[in-house]
Amino acid sequence: MIDIRRLRVDDDLGDLIALSHAFSREYEAHHEAFFEIDELRDTDVAAYFHGMLTRDDAAAFVAVDGERMVGYITAYVREQPPYWRVKRVGDISGLMVHPDYRRRGVGGALLRAATAFFRECGAGYYTVYTAIANEAAIRCYKRHGMTPLHTTLLGRTGLNEG
Repeated sequence: MIDIRRLRVDDDLGDLIALSHAFSREYEAHHEAFFEIDELRDTDVAAYFHGMLTRDDAAAFVAVDGERMVGYITAYVREQPPYWRVKRVGDISGLMVHPDYRRRGVGGALLRAATAFFRECGAGYYTVYTAIANEAAIRCYKRHGMTPLHTTLLGRTGLNEG
């Protein structure tokens, strides 16, 4: 049975570090030039997850199978400018499920945990950013009730070419 729970201070981050490296490799595959990771050190990943533990406006949830972490979602709430009617918006900053655990409801369970966190923080909406080429993720998000909000277009200045 896979358990979804909030990340704890005493958790061993080894599995999360490995999942984060896999997340980066998968994301790079969607647009190598734009999403290329310069250097992702284990200490940076650990600091990122530990940072989620100390903030009231952020949370990390993990999917655990026995002693092994097989997925995670990171979420935070941001304040909008005062002239917007929607004052607080949740953002999913990362969602990763180990390939052996995909299509088994783990991603949906992690999304539900993040959604509950957003509600607790007073956010009525939440967003996620993903590459248009990440069709599997887009299908997953749509299956869980998310709809397209806007399109980001990518242009080149010529600075990094050649």
